[in-house]
Amino acid sequence: MDRFAADKENSMEIPKWLHEGLFNNQYRVVRHILFWTFIYADELLSLTGVTEPIDASHLQNVLSLIADLTMVYINIYVLLPQFFLKGKVLMYCLMTALSIILVVFLGYLVWIDPYGLFFDNSLLEEDPYTLQDIFGYFIGNIWPNAGIIGMAVAFKLFQESYRTSRKLQLLREDQLNTELAYLKTQVNPHFLFNTLNNMYVMSKKKHENLPNTIMQLSDLLRYQLYETEDDTVLLSKEITYLNNYLELELLRRQHLKLEFNVTGMTSSKKIRPLILLPYIENAFKYSNSGSGSDFIRINLSANETEIHFSVENTKGTLHHRDVGGIGHVNALRRLELAYPDKHELTISETDKSYIVNLIIQTS
Repeated sequence: MDRFAADKENSMEIPKWLHEGLFNNQYRVVRHILFWTFIYADELLSLTGVTEPIDASHLQNVLSLIADLTMVYINIYVLLPQFFLKGKVLMYCLMTALSIILVVFLGYLVWIDPYGLFFDNSLLEEDPYTLQDIFGYFIGNIWPNAGIIGMAVAFKLFQESYRTSRKLQLLREDQLNTELAYLKTQVNPHFLFNTLNNMYVMSKKKHENLPNTIMQLSDLLRYQLYETEDDTVLLSKEITYLNNYLELELLRRQHLKLEFNVTGMTSSKKIRPLILLPYIENAFKYSNSGSGSDFIRINLSANETEIHFSVENTKGTLHHRDVGGIGHVNALRRLELAYPDKHELTISETDKSYIVNLIIQTS
């Protein structure tokens, strides 16, 4: 079984041209014309001589079209929203049945044409209006009219279902983006306090690296506040940010042995901003054993389809199982939101260290 689940939504996307034709209001008239052209295809073909002439006058066909138009549009624009979509299915079915019967009855009146307004009654067979004829006419016309309504309603429901689904999807995306934006700001404030503390000490000692430290902190905050507004950033920029973070953390952990190895396609690859930082924060938090041999090893590599990230740190006085705080929860939540079904996170330990391995699928 693949490590990453297939992205079902992308595979089921409707082609743009078909989406525009089916759902864009700009093409509503075209859709309606195509629908009625399909319904009255026999009549149109008979007019052009492609098929046998239909035994009905042009006026009868026009009246039949008007009746069908009225029946269908009252159904999809009045009955459907007022009854069916509000859960009143029985009432909808009753009203639809009545509308079909009414249209068939009006058609029957046109068919009888007692005054000879639409066709020559002399063409009719003698005594054509038997009970069997009337029954046959009604049965023969109820189902075609029901079929016309059925097709129109089915397409209308399909449109409404898709639009509702699309609205829910957009709402969900907005909610996810809002939650991601919130979680992105939840960087550990202790880091900022500790850095300012260290800078204060450096200023008291008039340390020569103080200006550079101030610039690093400024770059770090600028990146966090202004360059992470987009959904993704270049991995190379994220690496620069992490480098600044690591150097500032080392101000208070000068005896820590730190390794940060970067390989692969980091210049062109993109990633969600600040997605890796919580695991480095945890490494500093849980690596302080007081033995003088503390270490943190960070490896970051990228290829065409994946980003591999790992952090290993010394087991400190704090236990990694205590990581279940806000920072850890936020980190997991961000991964779930930013890379659903496209990441693999494993946390393990040895006798002397904790190890975090993260793989992110980027394409």
